[in-house]
Order: sequence, then C-alpha cells, then structure tokens
Amino acid sequence: MQIKIEKGAQYIIDTLYDNGFEAYIVGGCVRDSLMGKIPKDWDIATNALPNEVQSIFDKTIPTGIKHGTVTVVHENINYEVTTYRLDGEYLDMRHPREVTFSKNIIEDLSRRDFTINAMAYNDRVGLVDEFGGVHDISKKTIKCVGNPNKRFNEDALRIIRAVRFSSKLGFDIDEETLSSMKKNSNNIERISFERINCEIEEIIRNDVSFLNIFYALGITDYIFGSNKMVFDNYNFNKLAIGNSFYEPEYEMALKRAMLYEGVKENQVLSSMKRLKYSNKEILSTVGIHKVLSGKYDVIDDLSNNVSNDEKNLLKDEKNLLKIEIKNILRNVSDIKLAKFAIYSKFMKQKSNPCVCFSVFDDIIEKGECFSISQLDINGRILIENGFKNGITIGIILNRLLDYVIENPEFNSRDKLVLLSKNII
Repeated sequence: MQIKIEKGAQYIIDTLYDNGFEAYIVGGCVRDSLMGKIPKDWDIATNALPNEVQSIFDKTIPTGIKHGTVTVVHENINYEVTTYRLDGEYLDMRHPREVTFSKNIIEDLSRRDFTINAMAYNDRVGLVDEFGGVHDISKKTIKCVGNPNKRFNEDALRIIRAVRFSSKLGFDIDEETLSSMKKNSNNIERISFERINCEIEEIIRNDVSFLNIFYALGITDYIFGSNKMVFDNYNFNKLAIGNSFYEPEYEMALKRAMLYEGVKENQVLSSMKRLKYSNKEILSTVGIHKVLSGKYDVIDDLSNNVSNDEKNLLKDEKNLLKIEIKNILRNVSDIKLAKFAIYSKFMKQKSNPCVCFSVFDDIIEKGECFSISQLDINGRILIENGFKNGITIGIILNRLLDYVIENPEFNSRDKLVLLSKNII
C-alpha cells in the first residue's frame, strides 16, 4: 500500500533518515490519504529528540518542546515534527502529568485516540497499522485504540471528538466505544467549554444530525443548557444559498439558529454564552433565530404559490411585507444578515423568495428608514425642541421609528418634531 507524501513532508523525512533517525507521516494525513482525500496538514513523528530536530533543520519553532513537538519551516510551510512519546498519568482528563520520549513508533501510536488516527507511513517501511486502522476505515467505524475506558479517562474530550470524526467521515461509532462513551459521559464536565465549542462547531459544519448522539450520551442538556434542541429537522447541507450575499459565517449562524428553534431567545443567549461563543457569533445567530422563530405571517403566506386571482391581494401583501422586512432589518441591523435570514426562511419552506427580495431591494435602494439612525431627527433635536434629556428621548425615538416604518413619507424633521409632541 503506497501513499504519495507531500514534497515538504518527504524532504523532512528524508533529511531525518540522512542524519541517522527514522520518521513517518502519522495520524490524520495517513487516514485521509488512504481514503483518497488530500490532507490539510502533514504531521511527522520521529525518534529524534526535539533538540536533535532543531539542530538538523535551519528554521524551526519550539512550539511544544515540553511535549516533543518542533515546527519545521520548509519553503514557508510549517510542519509539526514530534518525537515518539508515551504519556504519563492524566490528572485533569486532558493533559498528561509527564511525557516520556520513546524510540518505538508502535508505542507512540498506542497512546492515540482512535484506530483510524493511529497509523504511520513512510516509503522505506510502508504502512504501520498495528491497531487495525485500515480495517476500521473499510468498515467505516470509529473505534478506540485499546481500552476505550482508559482512552476516555485520559482525555474526556475524546468523547466529543468521536462524534466529530463520525460526522466528518460519515462513520458509525463502534459498539464497545459508544458504550464506554455513555459510561464515561460525566467526564465531559471536567472539560472547558472553549474546547467543547471547537468540536461542536466542526460537527455543525460537517453534519448537524450527528449531534443526536449527544441525546444517547445524556449530555445535551449539560452542553447546550437545554434538551429542546433540534438536530435533524432540516437537511442543512442542501440549503441553497444565494451567492450574491452568501458568507460562510452566516451559514454557520443559520445552522446554529435552526438548532435552537423552539428555544426562547434568552435561553439561546444563555446557551451560547455558556459555550463561549464570541459576541459577533451570538448576535448573528440570534438575529437569524429571531427571523426563523418570528411570526412573519405575510412572509409565510408568500411562501405559497400565488394564483392569478390573488394578484390584487398580493399587491396589498407587498405593502405589509415591506413593513415586516423593515422590522426585520430593525431587529437584525446587519443588512446582509437580515437578507440571509429571510432567504433561509424561504429555503426552509422550500419556496421562492423572489417577491420578498424585490421588496427588500426596493427598501434599500430607496433608502427607506428602518433604524433610529436613519430618522431625520435625533436626541439633540428633540432636546432643542423642549424635551428633557433622559430615558424619554429613547422611548420617543423608538415610537417615531414605529410610525415611520409604516409611513415612510413622514421621515422629515418638521413632521417628526410634530409627531413627537403628539406622542407626549
């Protein structure tokens, strides 16, 4: 069985051999190559010690000397080169207390998480597959190396990593491995939410339906703060996204928003903060969640096919639709995000959003008002006209915006000053 090794990785392996050491590509790059995929990274394991690796290559970075890892820079590309090692006792279910360097590639592979990631290869020796990685690839199975209870008590994050690899590759989880995941699922509480978040984002990106495994493990409520999550109502991967306004971050926000469908907005905020999402990610997700969960009746009606007899009704609905879209823009604030959210609502209902976007574009092109900043009046002008500074100013501006959204012709200073006095 032969693997075509990327030229930079091959140069590093050959150089280590020329200096009296051995070296292999290991882990995911071996797995992906055997599956006919192009690896993103080429990791290398060697019996050379970190200081020996540093002395052999001209440009290196001591990225993880304590754990045996040196980054070798070759032709402006970084390659992680790690000394064979054996891990000591794990004290925090995440990191070993100590690392012992080894001279044996089999010992190094024996400490790894899953069989499909515990293979090594070079052109001199060929494939090293002591733990049945090739067999498990052929069976499309995620299986622990050795005793799964030991693996999950060493590093509890492996429980979620198993789900992540399952979603990435479309593999089933081995029965003994899954049973051990259930048995040791409480160990997840020892892992930081930052680390959990990284794995969950990959699962959402790959295939969100695999999050259903969390229900089987009994960890959905702990991770998300809610057991009302929706993991398989929609085929996310087949959502047709318009290229004119598509951005990857919005697709992820859409997927998250769909997960939280049926969950109250304050619970969405609480859950995402718990999972250490950034403010930007929270705002975009909640923005789409509002649209998908909102009672936008006209949008729902327009999702149905309109017959010729209903054209007059459609004209009236367009006016109502314009008001609703402005309110969406008001709540979401980000124009691209609002458009993406509306589009997603139509895609979820498998309907044509053309009428809706015609109205949407008309609002933007005409510069019609949908935010306080677009009003032809502000707090300073209200104060100049006798209103007291304070919370009342904000209330008046929001009431004025309510009116202007439905009556755009009233967005002029004189009319707004008069309206504000009527409000008081």
